[in-house]
Order: sequence, then C-alpha cells, then structure tokens
Amino acid sequence: MSKSNVKLSDGVADNLMQSLNNELSEIGKTLIELISEFVKERIRDIDLRELFSKKDEDKLLNIWYSQLVEKGLIPKVYEGLPEDMLIHNLHQEGYLQGMYVGFALALMSLVDNNAEENLILSVMDDIRPNLVCHQYEDSSEFLDRFKSEKYNMVNSLSDEEK
Repeated sequence: MSKSNVKLSDGVADNLMQSLNNELSEIGKTLIELISEFVKERIRDIDLRELFSKKDEDKLLNIWYSQLVEKGLIPKVYEGLPEDMLIHNLHQEGYLQGMYVGFALALMSLVDNNAEENLILSVMDDIRPNLVCHQYEDSSEFLDRFKSEKYNMVNSLSDEEK
C-alpha cells in the first residue's frame, strides 16, 4: 500500500475562505439591489427645492446641462442658462436657428462689403448675447428698440427703398 501525503485539515482553510468570499459577494449584491430599488422608488418623490438651496439647485442644474452639452443633446450656447430660460429657448429652437442664420448673414454682409474688422467684431459682440436669454414670442422687446428715434435712420433707409 502506498502512503498518502494528505494531512488532516489540508485545504480546509482555503475552502472555507472561498465559501466565505462567495457568500459575502452574494450578500453584497443583494444589499446593493435593495438599496438601488429603495432609491429608485424614492427619487421620484424628492423635491429638490426643499432638499437644496437655490445655489445648490443651480449648481446641480449646471452639472446636468454640462452633461447634456457633452452628449450633444443641447447646443453649447445653452450651457449655464437658468432653468426657465433653457426650457423656453429649447421650445423655440426653430426660431432661434433662424436668428443664428440672420446673425451669420449680417456678419457675412459686413465682410462682403469690406467693413472694418473692428465694426464686424463690435456687431458680433452686440448681437451674440441677444440670441439667447430672451423670450422671442414677444418680439416687441427688439422691435420697439428698432423703431425708436435712435434707429430712425435705419428705418428711413428701409422706407426709401420701397
């Protein structure tokens, strides 16, 4: 007969450790699933206005907007807008795109007519901030300014061309 080299308790500790690791892993997975379900059920009921200050809420929204911009879901120009203006501007996306086309055409016309670079930059700096942060259904915000005495010369040129 051959003698066995196996000793009492050989491998027992390794088997116990493996069994313990498997059990702890299962317990951890179950705990994560329970916490995840709990959070998913409760998150719908969270009122951010009660939970956070206005500053915290704005910070969270800015992080969210940044992620939307990174993913290409909203234009970069919208990043950092207050919530009400972001929603409002997204609702008027087609109109805003028309405004951008008008902006581009105005700048192209200045370049095509050999306007000075300082004038082109000045026009660009004056127009660009007005493309967002306004509610365009009420265009009187701009039309009233355009019809004022200050811009009378531009209006009279338009009338003479007719």
